[in-house]
This record gives sequence, structure tokens and C-alpha cells, in this order.
Amino acid sequence: MRLSVPSYVIPGTYAENLRWLEANTDQRQVELLFFMYDDDVEALFARELPELTDARRQFSFTAHLPDPLLPGQRSLVERLDGLAESFVVHPPRDRSGIPAFTRLLDEWRATFGQRRFFLENTRLADFEPADAALAESAYGPPPLCADLGHLAMEGRDPAVWTLSRADRVAEIHAHGWNGRNDHVPFGPDEPWLAGLADFLKGFPGVIELELFSWHELEPCLNLMRGLDSSPEKGSHP
Repeated sequence: MRLSVPSYVIPGTYAENLRWLEANTDQRQVELLFFMYDDDVEALFARELPELTDARRQFSFTAHLPDPLLPGQRSLVERLDGLAESFVVHPPRDRSGIPAFTRLLDEWRATFGQRRFFLENTRLADFEPADAALAESAYGPPPLCADLGHLAMEGRDPAVWTLSRADRVAEIHAHGWNGRNDHVPFGPDEPWLAGLADFLKGFPGVIELELFSWHELEPCLNLMRGLDSSPEKGSHP
């Protein structure tokens, strides 16, 4: 179980968050967030990239690419290529954008690695047609990022959905759903936890706890770490 946190756990830049994590925690797996990539973010990332690259001596990184995905963001992927091991992408919000999205992702898969781009279930109405189109593309179905909170928000059972695609799921985004909001902390009574406990214990990919403050993250990290160290069913102390 490789537990990850976002690159925003305290107010600050990418580098400031890494420095804080290094000084105050033992957390060393981080997902670099690029929900947007405007001129300001590009300038900040370019300025901090040497420090982030140096931080690879202690940290491991994945990356969340912007939404929507655009050809001009290739420069971001090029900068991340030697830094992040994989990239989470959102499907287009409009079905008319799926052909361009598929072409772009296939171009990037050809250049940066066929298995490095993970399609996330944001809304299933967007995810399903994009996943079907990619299945017919040059490199076939992509690995998946299973977002458990989004599934719960749409009334789907996260455990059933994830386990039915277990051979494709390469990353998991874990957060709670309280009936009104997602991206909230979760506890041992979170509905998806019991159904996925055994799967999560043996999961070789990254499990990112998608919460955006250390105050909320720390109890969830401790809960998941406890799950990882708990005895398997049927075992004896």
C-alpha cells in the first residue's frame, strides 16, 4: 500500500509544501496537482522545478494533469516526464471533445509511455464514453484512477465498481462523502472501506488521500496505515 497526499496540505507553493512535509512528517509520496495551468502556475512550476527534482532523493511523485486537457500542456508533461511516475487525467466534459482528447492522449502515450496516463472517473457520464473511445484507440484501454468519493456521490458502490475493474485500476483517490460534499475526511465507518479493505491491503499502486489540509489528512493516513498492518482475515495473533 503506497499512501500519497496532495501537493497542497498547507497554504503555499509546491516547494513550500514539500519542505513542510519533510520537516514535520514521514510522508514521502506526493501527487503534484495541476488542476489548472495558466501563466502564473507555469512560471511557478518552472521556478521550483530544480528544487522538486532535487527532492526526488527523498520523495516519489505522481501528477494530476489539468482539466480540460489541452495540446498546449505538452510542455508541462515534458517537464514532469523525469519527475512523476504517472499522470491522472480527466475525461472531457463534452462528448464532442472525445475525438480530440483520444488523439492527444495517444500522442502523449506514444511519447511518454503507454501505461503512464490513468483515466479518472470524474462523472461516469463523462468517463464511460471516453473510456470506450480509448479502448478503440491505438494503445487500447488505459489504466484507471478509481475515485471512491465520486462514485459514492453518484450513488454507485465504490467497492463493486473498483473490484470489477481491479485489473485496470492503477491508482485510487480516497476521500469521504457525507451526503452533501465529497473530499471530506473519512473514518472506519466509511461505507467503501469494509468492501475494499482486503483489496487495498494488497494494492500495489498509489492510494492518494484526496484531502487538502494536513489537519484532515493525518487521521485518515493513520487509519489507512492501520489497515495495512492489520491481520488478514482468518489469521491469528
